[in-house]
Amino acid sequence: MQTERVHTLILGAGPSGLAAGYVLAKAGLKPVVLEKDKVPGGLMRSIKYGNFIMDVGRKELYNRIAKVDALWNEILGSDYRDYPHRVGILYKGRIIDMSPAFQGFRRGLPLSMFLSCSLDFFLAQLRPHTSKARNVEEYFYQKRGRQVTRTFSQGFQEKLTGRKWTDISLAQNGGGVNGSGFLSTAKEALMRTFSQKEANTYKGIWRHPAKGSGQISEILAEEILRFGGRIHYQSKVVEITSSHRTITSVTAEVGTETIPFDPSHVISSIPPEFLKRFLFPPSSAPTTSTQSSSPSAAPKRTVVLVYLFLNEEPRFPHAWLNVTCPSARIGRITNYSGFNGDMVPKGNTCLCCELYCFGPDPLLDMNDEKISEKALDDCAASGLIDPAKCFHRLVLRFPGADASQNRDNWMSPSRLKLLAELEQFKNLYYVNRSETDIATLAGMEAAEAVLSADRTHFDRRADPAELGIRSESKAFEFQLPVPIND
Repeated sequence: MQTERVHTLILGAGPSGLAAGYVLAKAGLKPVVLEKDKVPGGLMRSIKYGNFIMDVGRKELYNRIAKVDALWNEILGSDYRDYPHRVGILYKGRIIDMSPAFQGFRRGLPLSMFLSCSLDFFLAQLRPHTSKARNVEEYFYQKRGRQVTRTFSQGFQEKLTGRKWTDISLAQNGGGVNGSGFLSTAKEALMRTFSQKEANTYKGIWRHPAKGSGQISEILAEEILRFGGRIHYQSKVVEITSSHRTITSVTAEVGTETIPFDPSHVISSIPPEFLKRFLFPPSSAPTTSTQSSSPSAAPKRTVVLVYLFLNEEPRFPHAWLNVTCPSARIGRITNYSGFNGDMVPKGNTCLCCELYCFGPDPLLDMNDEKISEKALDDCAASGLIDPAKCFHRLVLRFPGADASQNRDNWMSPSRLKLLAELEQFKNLYYVNRSETDIATLAGMEAAEAVLSADRTHFDRRADPAELGIRSESKAFEFQLPVPIND
């Protein structure tokens, strides 16, 4: 085997790896990207069927960072489309808007249901609670009222996390509803009822690529190649060696060849537990563990996506619906016509139904036809589609995917410790992040650190909490009072 010397080797062609490769290639370097799949993007790739182009499930592109927003605008141009960001809740066949911008403060609720929910909420505030809540369900029923909680949150959150709220116990000193008095809670409720503020965007504008989020990945990959970089698809890293706090070699299987790369710099977005296995052999591995070995740890997740293709116009305008109805197996429904793009041909509809599985879920033993029938029946029962107009169904399974992951639960204490351990490798830039804009920024800043030969700025911002942005929650959100640990 002949060793190949490279200036910068990038492990992974997801948003962060592609952003890094683009910045480096545009600056005149020739980075080499290793990607295990056949196409770029990871979970930010396109799913294509005929003239339909879909995202992998729901993709809500946060564009809170001006630098990232500028990059996306640069590469997409007029295909970087504004869209209304209309999001709804599906409860017992009724769609409720999350924002009052579209149907006023009642958000599509019938007057009788609006008055019933309002009364339920105020009675919960006025009712004396002689004992503290024992679990999360009791906590929110006391704090928000039973009907409000079930209508607006509970069913969806239980599906998303795989945990019934009755099974999530609260500590004896943490189950009360103190901390938010009647006036402050009522104020939050009024703010949520009337506020049209858009959070988590740059300048309050939501945007999406016209041809799906995978369009960003495809353009970045094309530009890397155009500027002289290389991307090896279906490649597998088999060994990483280091000496004196420097990565000296990365060996990968590329097609039928096994190639040892001798990189000056390594930018990696591969999962931290895999990188740890390469860099810290069992005899020298730090004691920090990135995964819990406790038998009570949350079971492994699998996200199942069911795409329904229909010969009819969409029956609702929302980009997606969170399904709180407990009788429906679906957790979320994405409507690709709601993004003001070119993903769905006119006169047609494409819905993506997300089903969340934990551990040995019986759903995973079903064949694709049975699973898609279940999704079809759920949508038809809520009046979202005419099942007779469905001409194609596609089922994709993603073992290990986590639909509930965000920056806050991704940056766990164990992961932060591992990131600190990885900093000992002077030529390694670790850019694996949750949330696409943060991941993209990490890739861009890693490339800039390589180009400037100064990684001080990059290392200081390894923890996304140091970016000076936050994932804003609107008033009156159902924030769990206790963490759900993996």
